[in-house]
Amino acid sequence: MEQKYGAVNDDEKLNEYNDSIRYREYKKYIRNIQLNFEKILTEFNDNINKHDNSYKNRIPNKQEEDEINEFLLKNKKKIQDLEYLHKDGIQNLDTMKKYFNKYSTYSLEITRYFSIFDKFKIQLQTMKNKMDKAYFHNNIYLKKKKENINNINSTSISDMNNNNNNMSHVFSERIALENSLSELDNMLSVGESTTFQLKLQNNNIIKQLKKMNTFNKYIPQIQKILKKIKYYSFKRVIILSITISICIFIFCIFKFGK
Repeated sequence: MEQKYGAVNDDEKLNEYNDSIRYREYKKYIRNIQLNFEKILTEFNDNINKHDNSYKNRIPNKQEEDEINEFLLKNKKKIQDLEYLHKDGIQNLDTMKKYFNKYSTYSLEITRYFSIFDKFKIQLQTMKNKMDKAYFHNNIYLKKKKENINNINSTSISDMNNNNNNMSHVFSERIALENSLSELDNMLSVGESTTFQLKLQNNNIIKQLKKMNTFNKYIPQIQKILKKIKYYSFKRVIILSITISICIFIFCIFKFGK
């Protein structure tokens, strides 16, 4: 029977070891997705900032138009890559949650990665909004250029720049609002993660309290057993003392009686 129980314990340890290996493989894959997402995101932000600063409040020339079109195509591809990375990451996290949620340490780490990918989703939407703005401005430039060629006297460059300034102001306010909403979503995500961790800690505390209550139930019985042991020990000491005294008394009688 002891060998059988030992085999069961060995199987459990082997299963935990295999789960640990699988979890590390999943974690490594998720980490790679995170690093690739952050790399592409950084490249996109650098490109979009250069684009805004290069063509702000003016109509681009022919060469710059080609550069803008190339910029739009490349960054559209970046957004598609980020959408794929985000989707792939969430799918793998769902799988990890399904198989490893029974381990409290793994569960907390998986929840943290879900928060990271929730933030990625917000950043991805912000990127899409920036690209929409870039497409919108590009369409304005093209339209204004055609109008300027067809009727150079009817539209002045200053009016066109004023319109662009107004549109830029509107988009700036929109982006500021989106950033505020993104920060709010991040705070909510962190709050949800903290709440989940507190619930896990609360469950652990409740389990420990249950164990203490179970132990407290046996304390009266343990005290009774200790009292009995103490009583019988005291009784044995008395009996032993009396026996020794009798033996000494008898010895003295025989010794001095002669």
